[in-house]
Amino acid sequence: MKIFAFLSLFFLALPVTVNAQKELLEFEHPLIDAGTMTEDDAPRTFTFVGKNVSKKILHITQVRTTCGCTSSYVRGDVMKPGDTCQVQLTFTPNRYPGTINTGAYLYLKEVEGQPAVKLALTGKVLPGADQWARYPHKMGALRLKQAKASITEVRPGTEPEARILCGNSGDKPLRISSLLLPPYARLTTEPEVIEPGDEADLVITIIADKIPATMPESFTFPVILEGLDARPSDRTIQVVVKVKR
Repeated sequence: MKIFAFLSLFFLALPVTVNAQKELLEFEHPLIDAGTMTEDDAPRTFTFVGKNVSKKILHITQVRTTCGCTSSYVRGDVMKPGDTCQVQLTFTPNRYPGTINTGAYLYLKEVEGQPAVKLALTGKVLPGADQWARYPHKMGALRLKQAKASITEVRPGTEPEARILCGNSGDKPLRISSLLLPPYARLTTEPEVIEPGDEADLVITIIADKIPATMPESFTFPVILEGLDARPSDRTIQVVVKVKR
């Protein structure tokens, strides 16, 4: 299985506190090491404590997290000089294996146009007991991230594509094809043979010049996958196409 890291650019913006705002709100520990956990672990909450080191009242207007895996909660959003606040970040490891590199931007009413503070979590998430939990769509032994695809920039002379990450959860190699494709569509996998336990890309390509002129600018068609032990309705991908004429 591949291990995915995400939001690696977040730390490139460190130092964690925006230099221009250090004299307003100060966090003693703006970076917290979350340690090592697994995808099966329950969400964990980490608390960042900040202090108003300015001589005026500060108002926290927004905390914007950098990942869907992280949510936030603020206690003490209005601070007199010397007061403290608590920013709680809750990290959910399910479906996020790899490096933890996430956090949040904190905005103040007194600072316009930019975040006042950056808070960060680091650590590591190990794969859970079910290595295919991140692939919610099951089509026989094939597990997919999604069962729909959208190709929106189809222009004359182009062959745009959509990719769906998938994997072989069975014990035999898979060769995926489709026998009932319209003439303007093509289906391949990369690699062509998906070995047991391996991941692949399911690639749907639209050949723009073969789309009949009578077709509407927006339409949907099914792709029924062959080579899988499942009913046709359980191995069908819906593809949405938007043509730019």
